[in-house]
Amino acid sequence: MQHLIIRTERLLLSRPTEADLDDFVLQINSTGDFSKNLFNIPFPYPKENAENWLQLCNAGIETGDSFRFAIREKEIGKLIGTIGLHLSKEHQKAELGYWLGTDYWGKGYLTEALKAVLQFGFDHVQLNKIYATHFVYNPASGKVMQKVGMKFEGLLKQEYFHQGKFLDVNRYSVLKEDFQPDILKLQHELP
Repeated sequence: MQHLIIRTERLLLSRPTEADLDDFVLQINSTGDFSKNLFNIPFPYPKENAENWLQLCNAGIETGDSFRFAIREKEIGKLIGTIGLHLSKEHQKAELGYWLGTDYWGKGYLTEALKAVLQFGFDHVQLNKIYATHFVYNPASGKVMQKVGMKFEGLLKQEYFHQGKFLDVNRYSVLKEDFQPDILKLQHELP
């Protein structure tokens, strides 16, 4: 799966590279909201953190414990966000995580990327369940989850200690048997 590329109507999802790091830092620093809504994202976000993130991406892909993709507009090819699955192999499930640069919000890109990664997880990783959480003060993330067919599982009270506070999250999930896939091109490109 080292050279996996997922093509959707408008997006290209592929393995992040060192050439993406400047765009990664630029996008993640476009707002302080990422620091508020994601773990381990300081604001401002230094390039060294992006380099460490890239090492984690590569290690996860090598071990098969996670699959992280750069989200790119097909026309431009630059990283505009990231999306990934963090596997629990024993239980055939994964946690979904994502973010998208602020200039790309409200265009349906995240919905498109989520559908693609869900299909990848069910068809190619053979997962039974994919789930995600969002802080209750970020309902827009939950709306995207609902758009791709994820169902509300519940409110997890004080689930995470983040930025000095215990925070509640809403959890959504979708089972393989309930997922309605689009027909996407999943390509394994040879080096």
